[in-house]
Amino acid sequence: MTITRRTLALVALVVIALAALVPTVNSYVAQRQQLSELQTQVGNQEKDVETLREQVARWEDPAFVATRARERLLFAMPGETQYRLTDTSGHDVPQTEAEQAAEQAQEGEWFSTLWKSVEGSSRLTPEDIPDETGSTDDDVSDEDPADDSTDQDADQ
Repeated sequence: MTITRRTLALVALVVIALAALVPTVNSYVAQRQQLSELQTQVGNQEKDVETLREQVARWEDPAFVATRARERLLFAMPGETQYRLTDTSGHDVPQTEAEQAAEQAQEGEWFSTLWKSVEGSSRLTPEDIPDETGSTDDDVSDEDPADDSTDQDADQ
């Protein structure tokens, strides 16, 4: 089997064609992927724009604005009397189940509260810990109790 010039030229031509086409095909595929990602991004942004337009439309409704002002800013219409419920600590009592659920979610689970307490106690300094008698350094006077003997000697 001999390789003729014609076969060699054909093989060289195919190699040159592949060398020219591979980068072109690569860039085509990369651009198609980028186009697909951008189309997805545009779709998400269009959804966001639609949501924002709905919010703007809601805020143009005077009844919605009045409701939000009552909830957030505690506004009242003329002639109305508002009552605020507080618990024994002085904190506002949630009036609706949604407000109660939001307050409980804000407080967190009992174990996260416990862990925060453990972390906080590990930050104590020696000055924060009372001595054996239960007093802190601020409670103890600077005078030495042995100095009281000089007062007793003077009395005698």
